[in-house]
Amino acid sequence: MKRLLLLFILCISCSYPMAQEQILPLETKGASAEGAYYKDLDHELDPFLGTWQGIFQGKTFIITFSKIKRFNSLGNYYKDTVIGKYKMLDSGGNELYSTYNLAGNKTKISSIAFMDYKTKLWLSFTDKCIEGDILIHFTNYEKTQLYWKYITNQTIVTDDSQCAPFNEMPRGEFVMNKL
Repeated sequence: MKRLLLLFILCISCSYPMAQEQILPLETKGASAEGAYYKDLDHELDPFLGTWQGIFQGKTFIITFSKIKRFNSLGNYYKDTVIGKYKMLDSGGNELYSTYNLAGNKTKISSIAFMDYKTKLWLSFTDKCIEGDILIHFTNYEKTQLYWKYITNQTIVTDDSQCAPFNEMPRGEFVMNKL
């Protein structure tokens, strides 16, 4: 009897097709489809990936962008996202701070969307005490230089015990070169 029941359950489960993830282009417009995967099918994010370096107020800022498949729990979908891990070095080459040690996909920088006909990438910076927007775009045809603009959305901090001792994100604008 148990074998018959097991065989019946196996037959029923095999008769229903397995649910497949719906893959849509990354920049699909409209309401998000639940369970979908918004994939970078045309590799539009790829030129931004890699390690970049720039000088900001006499300090060296180094950031590595990579692409991950990230789950959005609010919309219940997956999306290819650019994340950034970075570090700042003083003029002597000493590390002032770094996020390279953050585990896995934990990061303070992640992409939101393309802007201006996909010529700029809009990223978000989020920390415990400060948030901001980052706009990056290429300054040359070879896509080996990035223009960086960071705008903070500074809020009032009532408890700074979990904050970095200083603003670790370079505020303002500068150019970075691909390493």
